[in-house]
Amino acid sequence: MNTYGDTFKYLREAKGISLTEASKNIVSKSFLSRFERGQSNIVFDKLYSLLLNINVSVEEFVYLDNQMNQRYQPFHYDDTKDYVDEESIASSMKLRDYYYQQWQTNHEQYYYVNFLKEKATLEKHQLSELTLVEKNFLYDYLFTKETWTHYEIRLYMSIISLFEPLQSYYLTEQMIKKGSDTVDVNWNHQADLLYVILTTALTMANTNHVIELSKMITEAHTLIHNEQYLYEKTQLHFIEGLLLYLQKNYESAQKKIQESLYIFEILNSKHLAKLYQKRWQHFLDNYNHF
Repeated sequence: MNTYGDTFKYLREAKGISLTEASKNIVSKSFLSRFERGQSNIVFDKLYSLLLNINVSVEEFVYLDNQMNQRYQPFHYDDTKDYVDEESIASSMKLRDYYYQQWQTNHEQYYYVNFLKEKATLEKHQLSELTLVEKNFLYDYLFTKETWTHYEIRLYMSIISLFEPLQSYYLTEQMIKKGSDTVDVNWNHQADLLYVILTTALTMANTNHVIELSKMITEAHTLIHNEQYLYEKTQLHFIEGLLLYLQKNYESAQKKIQESLYIFEILNSKHLAKLYQKRWQHFLDNYNHF
């Protein structure tokens, strides 16, 4: 059962905002009242605009809705980290079982998607395995979404490795087209978009998809516009070096790669430097087989 109407009403009344003010220029007062009572559904772009009217972000709204209805929080930025510990694995197993039980009981797609998401997390560590049918379901679920909210973007961040290279490229294009303008574009959300774009770009580089790689690099440049993105800027510099290498501009490519590795070193992160040295070697191994 969708509880968004109840949550919206709670926030609106807590802020002392009338139905008339909250619905202004978006929907009728009567429609908003029906939505709050669970008598009408609402498309996301309308809900997003209503949240702007009461000065609540999408992330804050979804978080509070989950808290008020005693749901697990399914997405955290830590889902995308490149390492895992026993506690993280235990948490994923617990969540997988929880979502599976909820899906069996309620038959809601929300629970099935989150069950597959946790199963995919465990697959990365050889503790579970998604079937081809399940992978295709997730691909179709994301590809056919009319609007990508923060939910879909975080989901995609955590399962992007499931897909074939060009599948991930097409999904990233969908994310850019249908998600960039609908999430609350603060720095954290831009970082999420960048994570996906740069991950996709790296995949395109390793599979010799030069045109797609160039497009991802262009998209990344549109999002990186301030000094907060030191890591992302360095990662993009590295990926641009890979593009130059694919274009057989070896001298310039080597220069960019070495500059990137040096920056990772002076960031005082041996793990980062080692990771990107490994990625450079992986690229070269692939390049020799193109």
